Amino acid sequence: MSSAIRTIRPVLRAAVPAMILAVALLAGLAAPGLAATSHTVPAQAAAAPAAPALPADTVGQIAKGLLSSRLYVTTDSDANLSAADQRQITSALGGDHDADIRAVVVRNDVSGTQVGQMLKAVGNRVGKGETYVAITADGSRMGAISKKLDTGEINRLVTRTDGAPLKERLVQFGNLAENKVDDNNRSGAVVGYVVIGVLILVAAAIVSVVLVARRRRRERDARRMADLKQGVEEDVILLGEDIARLDLNVMDRGLDPEIRADYERAMNSYDKAKAATERAARPQDMQAVTTALEDGRYYMTATRARMAGEPAPERRAPCFFNPQHGPSVQDVTWAPPGGVARSVPACAADARAVLQGHDPDVRMVPYGGARRPYWDAGPAYAPYAGGYYYGYGGFDLLSGLMIGTALGSMMGGGFGWGGGGYYGDGFGGGGDGGFGGDGGDVGGGWDFGSGDFGGGGGGGDWGGNDFGGF
Repeated sequence: MSSAIRTIRPVLRAAVPAMILAVALLAGLAAPGLAATSHTVPAQAAAAPAAPALPADTVGQIAKGLLSSRLYVTTDSDANLSAADQRQITSALGGDHDADIRAVVVRNDVSGTQVGQMLKAVGNRVGKGETYVAITADGSRMGAISKKLDTGEINRLVTRTDGAPLKERLVQFGNLAENKVDDNNRSGAVVGYVVIGVLILVAAAIVSVVLVARRRRRERDARRMADLKQGVEEDVILLGEDIARLDLNVMDRGLDPEIRADYERAMNSYDKAKAATERAARPQDMQAVTTALEDGRYYMTATRARMAGEPAPERRAPCFFNPQHGPSVQDVTWAPPGGVARSVPACAADARAVLQGHDPDVRMVPYGGARRPYWDAGPAYAPYAGGYYYGYGGFDLLSGLMIGTALGSMMGGGFGWGGGGYYGDGFGGGGDGGFGGDGGDVGGGWDFGSGDFGGGGGGGDWGGNDFGGF
């Protein structure tokens, strides 16, 4: 078989050129017929449907055009708009300040998806404008996205302009959109004024309540301060009378120096207490008064003891029942009405009364036109009591002594008369984020999806370019 092939191969080599020559001759003879048929083939090919090409303009080109103009006509739209028509549209849209419209004319066969993506991407790229509109070259389809109009409003405006030619439709849409935005603004302003009015009334009512409450509290505090000052003045006067009754001549050279010293200390304490009372403007100020009174009471007791030839008494806390009695001499077990028994310091007379089952001589102070024990006369008397016991544990001592009393209840949570406490001054007591509206199925069925200008538009191509960050 292989020898036969080798024998035939030279014959084939010689025959091939002859066959090529023969085909060429036949082609020359058939040329007129081929020429005749060549005119029909392109016609048939032209009649076949061609796939739609992508738009020729990129998002960047459209955005750049809309930076300086209200209207952009894509190069492949074949829109029948003269230069004069374009100027009229641009001028009309430029007068719609509140709707702030920018329009793009596109070719007729562009899909709604492409247009919706294009408007979002262009809006993000331009960075200004409130409403973006797309319309086909024949004016038959229109869609928009807007920050000032919602989807329903856009749909209604597009429907109202349906059927108008391209130029007239854009102008009409701009006028209608401007009027609608103005109406929305007026409605919003009315609502805003109503809300502001309501807020003003509420604020006025609150201020009125606060002022009335503050005035009443100040009047109440003034009354209580007057009661407190009256009670403190009684203590000061009583010490002064005690000093005056003794009437020692401190200039007497024969007077015992220790007696003279104690008596002078008592008089100095009285002077301090009297001056502090005159200056007092708040309950807190009374602590200095009663601290001075406690000193004066002790030194008067010491003066009398020395005059009787006895040593000065031990410095003990004032009598709990009545600090006017001076230093206590012993502790006794006592319980306030309805309260728990506890050990309290008492003067000799009150200690004897308690031990014998009698009532002690309790200090009754002015309160609301009546008299009551100082520990039940309200928090204004806390500084009064605290001054008497300042050198003996102060409020820590009192909080234990006065458990079960009104003053003791107040002390349990800490004294409220300081700073901002009981007598303090305090009183107790479519959106801007993106384009709203998706255009809906409007003016021929364009659906723009979400009208929000999020990202770079994303998805789909416009002129062969992806909208996402190119």
